Amino acid sequence: MNVSTNSAPAAKGYEPAAKSQSAAHTAEGSNSVKAEKPDTEYKLEISEAAQEKKDAESGNEIKVGNGFKDFDMDAFQGAIRSQLMESINNAKNSLMEAGVEFAKYNEDSILYDLSGLKDGDSIQAADVPEYWNAENTSQRIVDFAMSFRSLAPELSDEEYIDQIRKAVELGYKLAKRDVGDLPGPSAKLFNDTYNLTMKKFDELVELAQKNAAADT
Repeated sequence: MNVSTNSAPAAKGYEPAAKSQSAAHTAEGSNSVKAEKPDTEYKLEISEAAQEKKDAESGNEIKVGNGFKDFDMDAFQGAIRSQLMESINNAKNSLMEAGVEFAKYNEDSILYDLSGLKDGDSIQAADVPEYWNAENTSQRIVDFAMSFRSLAPELSDEEYIDQIRKAVELGYKLAKRDVGDLPGPSAKLFNDTYNLTMKKFDELVELAQKNAAADT
């Protein structure tokens, strides 16, 4: 993960992990089965109608609020939710009939509370194909988020990451609302994916701060 060290948009210096390295291994203790990458490619359809609506509401004919130009935030958050749903449902369906304890949906937190389950915090994340594990799913989400860096050229790298992180967090909330209660291992997979996503954003912020300091 690289944020550009020069004045060009960070997207030019950001190389998605899928292109720069082989898929990461699953977390320690997991015996995930490898699977071929699906043919699906995640793309964001930029809505001109959404742009026009925002322009009409704000009187701004140049850019969308928060420093983003020609960017449909609703479509972005929907795409994040779609990626998470595929990963979580892949695990949920395999455990639904197995009598596994379910973590209850709670709208007050992005994460699932596992403390009330029999195995509590020692629960292992669901064993899913490697493509859908927490490491690889979180990396795809961050890569996807950073691919829109050029749509906010007036923002600093740190400002962009802050804004896009908020959109990703909302995507997680929407995904959690959609899936509702989850088997303990699936809930752990959701939590691990979220935590790794935020960790990767933290690392990008640290890199952006170092680059900004080096440029001064």
